[in-house]
Amino acid sequence: MGVSDRTSNRRGTAKRAEQIDELKVRNRELEAKLLMAGTGERDTMPTKQKVTNRMVVGDSIVRNFGAVYEDMKVECFPGIKTEQLHRGMEKRNLVSRETVIIHVGTNDLRTTKNLDFVMGEVYALLSAAKKKLPNCRLVLSGVLRRRDVSWRRTGALNDRFDWVANALGLTFVDPNSWIEDGDFARDGLHLNGRGKRRLGQLYARVSGLDVGGSAESKK
Repeated sequence: MGVSDRTSNRRGTAKRAEQIDELKVRNRELEAKLLMAGTGERDTMPTKQKVTNRMVVGDSIVRNFGAVYEDMKVECFPGIKTEQLHRGMEKRNLVSRETVIIHVGTNDLRTTKNLDFVMGEVYALLSAAKKKLPNCRLVLSGVLRRRDVSWRRTGALNDRFDWVANALGLTFVDPNSWIEDGDFARDGLHLNGRGKRRLGQLYARVSGLDVGGSAESKK
């Protein structure tokens, strides 16, 4: 077998491995959707049984990034879009918490052409959350950059998210200023282990749990 043949075989193996990983991700996302639809109230991540003062709600980006601090509950709904999260939160009896961070828009970014439409959905989501949790500090997390979407489009959506948060008197945080290129997994969309830790640290800082914020704490 020649060098070119071996190279081709290696590339083919790597490509198949990526496809298998993608299928596994899709299967897990489908399972999570079915669980959510069936119960209307199901966490996809193990959490402490005690009531915590801070919560992160979002799509697959926050999956398994881990509770960097015990006082932070994570609810992840892979594949969910803004409008679906809006409906889901409206139906739930949410426990009042000190801070709730909402990360959404990942799945709208690529599939919805009109970013103003996404902005409207986010506005409706946050407005409803503000009414439902009047004593809670709400934080909107911007969408992370992804390999299959241009930086310009990602930035344009986050600009709209920033406007929505300001209009409603809420807090906006853009994780792209905290997450580095080496923090992404092979699919160029989700985070690897280090990226998940960093995202958790960022959310902890926004929630007031981490007052250090040094460069060392990001490693």
